[in-house]
Amino acid sequence: MRDRFKMKGSRMSVAVAITLFACVSLVVAQGDIVPTKDILGSTSVFMLRGSAKSVSQKFATQARATRSKQQRADTARRVKTQYATLAKAVPRRTRSTTVAPEAIPADISTMPAAEASVLFAGVGEYYMDRDNYDQAIDVFREALTLDSGNARARMGLSEALAFKGNELLAADSLALAEKFFSEALTYNDRNAPAYFGLAEINSDGGEVDIATENYERALQVDAALTEIYLPLAILYYQRGNIAKADELLKKAVAINAADSQAQYYTGLVRLQQPGRDADAAAALMRAKNIDTANAEIFYYSGEANSRLGKNVDALEDFKKATLLRPNYFEAWFGLGSIYFELENYTEAIKALEEAKKLRNTNAEVVANLGDAYRLVENYNQARSNYNLATVFYERRPEFQNDATLRNQTADAYGRVAFTFVQQCAIDMAKAIPCDWNVAINALESASKISDASIDHGNLGWAYYNAATIDARAGRTADARAKLEKARDNLVRAIEANPAQLEGPLLNLSMVYKQLGDHNGAITTLNRVVERAPKWTFAINELGMAYYNNRNYKDAVAQFNKVIARDGNDADAYYNLGMAHFRNNNLGEARKAHARLRALDRHDLANKLEKNSDGAVKR
Repeated sequence: MRDRFKMKGSRMSVAVAITLFACVSLVVAQGDIVPTKDILGSTSVFMLRGSAKSVSQKFATQARATRSKQQRADTARRVKTQYATLAKAVPRRTRSTTVAPEAIPADISTMPAAEASVLFAGVGEYYMDRDNYDQAIDVFREALTLDSGNARARMGLSEALAFKGNELLAADSLALAEKFFSEALTYNDRNAPAYFGLAEINSDGGEVDIATENYERALQVDAALTEIYLPLAILYYQRGNIAKADELLKKAVAINAADSQAQYYTGLVRLQQPGRDADAAAALMRAKNIDTANAEIFYYSGEANSRLGKNVDALEDFKKATLLRPNYFEAWFGLGSIYFELENYTEAIKALEEAKKLRNTNAEVVANLGDAYRLVENYNQARSNYNLATVFYERRPEFQNDATLRNQTADAYGRVAFTFVQQCAIDMAKAIPCDWNVAINALESASKISDASIDHGNLGWAYYNAATIDARAGRTADARAKLEKARDNLVRAIEANPAQLEGPLLNLSMVYKQLGDHNGAITTLNRVVERAPKWTFAINELGMAYYNNRNYKDAVAQFNKVIARDGNDADAYYNLGMAHFRNNNLGEARKAHARLRALDRHDLANKLEKNSDGAVKR
């Protein structure tokens, strides 16, 4: 009869776990206690690190944005144009008098070298005025050959070399351009365009420190070259110096608010600054309006809108980014995450599968796919993707020393176990057996990686459920061994005093009950009720623990507490009736029986009659 009574509480496991989810998540935002289906006739809870309805990671890790070749070429042309314009207003060097090539006297070869050098320098200026830098370089060189002391020829040659380098830079001939810039500086170490050109080449090659120095030197030499503000700001942004990037971008935007790059990078900087998401969205909106074909602008606009909770706007941004660049992995990833936020899991799966095609070894995308498949109840696909996530996480070189990465990996193992038990419920309904070693092995891996209380708690949960299967199959020794492992892991989880203590405490009480340790179950459940005094399921379980320990008076007190909170709880009335019957209080047992009839729970009323040998009916 006692076995039949124990089964009463198990019928409430799904509803109870949902109640626990509600009360805990209001207190602790870092994770959820999630219901597992009542597949074993026992009650237990599983804990996820994050919300049950959130993706493992919302956005894919992406390297800091860099300028495209076209943007770099545009900057080179703009710097050259600005320098030339400034030089006309305020010359940056003393020029030789311009001489047309046809004006060179026929007898120049017989002239004194110094005089001939002056004439050749003048021809060099003629070619400079016509942007014919190759010819200018040749004649300036000739001028210096004739007179190495011709300072104007030296300065003209330096400028011609820098402008030729700039021309090559715009044409993406970086190696050749570097030679011209470097030579330009040998003739004039205060040549701002040459420092700028070298900085562009250094930046493209990833030499960020040298690039920064050269940009700064260019501005020190010629502070009026404000076109350098933007590429220098971008470099500071890429280096993570957000304050310096912000300072320079403000200047760049003040000079030209219609510059899409300036607005774009302003948006990126704002995304790095706490509390500036709205400003980021505004800057990126301006950038989108100026440049409607830049996929990255739309991607980051989507991220900004998502942070602001504007998921519909974010959705349109990510869609546009994928249209502009169909192979944009991060945009497909972001699109899948937004569909997930909007609880459109079918579309989330489609987007994330596109991302997976582009990077089929990316751990984050398969982890998110696991989450999406889990929420459409395709647990086999979910578990497959979670398993892939653990493999890809563990392959990363930083895995051993990166605590965040190890935590993500442990979480993925936990989700492997969780989706296993969800599929197990489906399989058992079809008489298909479940191998609980799948869950145990996954959670053993999780606990070894993180040594966190949540993983030890979940491992205890798995051992408990596996022990229940063994017990029902008559494998008593195996069941006992697993229950002891369940107890040890749950105790270890509880000793860490996690914020979500109710889950492992409840599971431990179930283990004690299976082990026949009624005092252990009572002590543990009192701790649960102390922490969650409104949780009627835990109160009912405490009443059952007292009942199993033959303390019927205290059992009655707990069942009455449940009824005081929910006067229609038929299970509590059944349990109350049995406790009164065992305590020889037939009058109160009959009242419980009558209440079951009034609640139209004739099944429980009949069961109470049977288990009291008809005493409650008389």
